Amino acid sequence: MRIGRDLGITVNGVGSVNKQILQKLGATCSANAVFLACQAGVLDGRPQKREPAVNLPGPWLEVLELVAAGHTNEEIAAALGRSKNTVIDQVAAARRRLGARDRAHAAALAVALQLVRVDVTPEIRAEAHAA
Repeated sequence: MRIGRDLGITVNGVGSVNKQILQKLGATCSANAVFLACQAGVLDGRPQKREPAVNLPGPWLEVLELVAAGHTNEEIAAALGRSKNTVIDQVAAARRRLGARDRAHAAALAVALQLVRVDVTPEIRAEAHAA
């Protein structure tokens, strides 16, 4: 009930509040809503420090960050000084650990879980200037 109150949601019943909370937070399920509420500091009024939901080795994170930035396996291999096969293996291992369907899903999950950061600002600026 407190989450609903903190989000400015009227209370019409538990099911109704749950649906409203999910929509307000942009969550896909209750577990995701709790995660997002904790991140936003809604549950206790302050942002939460937390351990990553999934721990991945540094080399996998380096590869995922470049995948998330839109680079090919060949580009990643050249940038990191690894073989293309090593990059492919690391993407596959990270994908399995994250439970991702494919490399794009793995990259999206890594960004969503804040395991990697991607700066899209330069691409947005470039597209804005080109238009």
